[in-house]
Amino acid sequence: PTALTVAHGRLRRAGVLVTRADALETLAGLDRVVFDKTGTLTRGRMQLAEHRPLSDDEGSANNGEMDAAAKRRHLALAAALETGSEHPIARAFAAWRDASCQASELRNHPGQGVEGVIDGRRWRLGQPRFACLGQPVTELPGAGLWLLLACEGKPQAWFKLDDQPRDDAAETLAALAQRGLAIEILSGDRAVNVGQLARTLGVDQWRGEATPEDKLGHLKARQAQGEKVAMVGDGINDVPVLAGADLAIAMAGASDLTRTRADLVLLGEPLTGIVEAIEVARQTRRIIRQNLGWALCYNLTALPLAACGLVPPWLAAIGMSASSLVVVGNALRLSRPHRSALTDATPRPNARTEPL
Repeated sequence: PTALTVAHGRLRRAGVLVTRADALETLAGLDRVVFDKTGTLTRGRMQLAEHRPLSDDEGSANNGEMDAAAKRRHLALAAALETGSEHPIARAFAAWRDASCQASELRNHPGQGVEGVIDGRRWRLGQPRFACLGQPVTELPGAGLWLLLACEGKPQAWFKLDDQPRDDAAETLAALAQRGLAIEILSGDRAVNVGQLARTLGVDQWRGEATPEDKLGHLKARQAQGEKVAMVGDGINDVPVLAGADLAIAMAGASDLTRTRADLVLLGEPLTGIVEAIEVARQTRRIIRQNLGWALCYNLTALPLAACGLVPPWLAAIGMSASSLVVVGNALRLSRPHRSALTDATPRPNARTEPL
């Protein structure tokens, strides 16, 4: 109990909140850590990089300049559809919310997009096939994260969003790999975007365009192979896979529902808290084993001597007190500061980036 109490306190000071009693035991025995992409390995601070209007009747690129009023209308429509959403994408449109443009019957489709009724017409914003009611669409305008705004299945405008990797993402993944953990990226974003991020971070196992059901099925397949898997995510669409993981880790900016399903919650922006948590969990396991070993050896030695009358009562009392002090003192070593979790991390070379 002393070791666990000290470990929880140390993690709390390091910005990691443990919400499940046996989380440290699971953390110490992990085989694989699976990361979501948007808002987890990236900053989750989406910014609108480009807006390409489409003609109402053909769905092809408009060659003329769209007037400012029409552009604001598209942005207001997108902002209205994202009202109430906690996904990082919603924040990119927050600045264009307009009180005169309100959406009703809002629905969030995890991994696909959002829809709602505006002025009696049903609008959708998200993945191209979702926005077009399952109908095939033309190729995306280019690389990157593109969302399609459509009315009753008819394309109206493309939006390109930019998001940058977290500053410590590459170092954190390298530190985890150095500690013997398999690293994987599992995202609902386009495969080309996930692959580009995987190359940047040096990850050779990744999968894009995965629905929440795909993520959960993939996780179950890993577990069926005997692996203990941790999932790191932040969005509502990650809730099913977080619930199915052996250990669920939520980011600081995660949705409320995601945090309630998490076993560990990062209280700050840095990803390094995950490495710290694994280090502390492994140290805690070692300390507990050392204490149990010491207690076993002490009792096997002291009890027979005491039973034979070879140890006077005053010496037995001192011995028991000293044994307890040794156990407590050993557990308190967990509270000592240590070098950064990333001290030994070395960048991993870029590896193959074919999808799984």
